[in-house]
Amino acid sequence: MSKNFYVTTPIYYVNGDPHVGSAYTTIAADVLARYKKSKGFDVFFLTGTDEHGQKVEEAAKMRELTPQAWTDSMAPRFIDMWKALDINYTDFIRTTEPRHKDAVKKILKTVHDKGDIYKGEYEGKYCVSCETFVPENQIVNGNHCPDCGKELRTVKEESYFFKMSKYQDALLDHIEKHPDFILPHSRKNEVVSFIKQGLQDLSISRNTFEWGIPI
Repeated sequence: MSKNFYVTTPIYYVNGDPHVGSAYTTIAADVLARYKKSKGFDVFFLTGTDEHGQKVEEAAKMRELTPQAWTDSMAPRFIDMWKALDINYTDFIRTTEPRHKDAVKKILKTVHDKGDIYKGEYEGKYCVSCETFVPENQIVNGNHCPDCGKELRTVKEESYFFKMSKYQDALLDHIEKHPDFILPHSRKNEVVSFIKQGLQDLSISRNTFEWGIPI
């Protein structure tokens, strides 16, 4: 029986060109994929482009293009770069592809049918670059994102939420019963500590911009 191994890069935002950072992570994933293949694993190596979101919409607007026209011009730049670097990926996914949209809708319907999605209102600090809301206890340097360092915006909007808090205890129990669930082991305490601080329900929709998959 063959051993399966899956590896993915981040799917890269197309608000700008590929750069040394995106090359670094893709080369690292490619090295890992090649090593696993040499050891007899059946490897699936995914990369691709994240083509929705506010910053992509803004990048297109700055160039007087539609978001779709902008993403259609940008995705080939990543493909060409990986070809130049001899990256041997299995698949390249674009989030504007019908297969991705269909998968998102299927996942959301499954989660909704389990009763884990509800409509509410969110007000908080939002990082356009990272496309995520930042909890007050994670804001750095007054009003900046802890991940990218850019200034945050105050956003208030109606939103759909995923009941992530519902799974806090089950997740902790799973980690305890499966010692190899988190690797390397040195990161286990860090993850457990983060979860025990309290998982907040996750906003999964936006209505302050239009370039996305409709819910």
